[in-house]
Amino acid sequence: MGIKDLFKSSKTKEKEAFHEEIKEVAKGKIVPGKAQELAKMAEERGQNPADDKTQMRKSIYNKAAGSAKARGKLTADEAAELSKIQKFLALEDDQVEKTKFDLARLRTVTDIRAGKLPVVPNTHPLLRGMQFLPHEVAHYVVPVGVEDRSTASGANGVLLKWESTYIINSARGHNLPPKATAKDLGEGSLILTSKRLYLRANKQAAVEYSPQANFFLYVDGLRIERTVGNTVLRFKTQSDGTSEIVGELLAALMR
Repeated sequence: MGIKDLFKSSKTKEKEAFHEEIKEVAKGKIVPGKAQELAKMAEERGQNPADDKTQMRKSIYNKAAGSAKARGKLTADEAAELSKIQKFLALEDDQVEKTKFDLARLRTVTDIRAGKLPVVPNTHPLLRGMQFLPHEVAHYVVPVGVEDRSTASGANGVLLKWESTYIINSARGHNLPPKATAKDLGEGSLILTSKRLYLRANKQAAVEYSPQANFFLYVDGLRIERTVGNTVLRFKTQSDGTSEIVGELLAALMR
């Protein structure tokens, strides 16, 4: 016991013990009734998490969300239960914005694995003026920084080839080479369609999916191998969920 603990009231100690206990329960598997279980625990201990500081309530919510993020999967039922947990903790959306952002991406990844691919509406501003191939559909758009590199500098990334599968979270262990060692070509948007990768930037370019195409995925971007040199597309988003979506989509589309 530390010196500070000697001056804590029994009520404070009880609250702290409850916080540790409820976080342990929260981080378990997300199943129907989890929010009700947490509420029952709070009632039995005479505690009301809604009265706690925001940071403490956020930590409980993040513990609950963490189990889904660790598995790399979020079902519709789990998403619904997390919403109930958020309501129980009296947290507004903007108070857990980053976690909900990551969970939304995880939900998209889960849908892709189940064969339900996202679709970008034709009214999206970045699709305006784009010349589509016959029966081509836009599935995903991500802002990118565009770079030119002569080599991968030893950072090879995860190879995505024709009719290959993507292993969950495999891109997390790979980072693009430092931006300072590449030629900066500005910014643009990468559009993943049913037939190709389409880049809208200072110069528009596209690479059709084929057995000859070699794409290399990283947690922070994508490298496209050219006959001479490489085009690097560095994701502008701050979530590793982007690489998971891109990896799963390309595995589903390159067939």
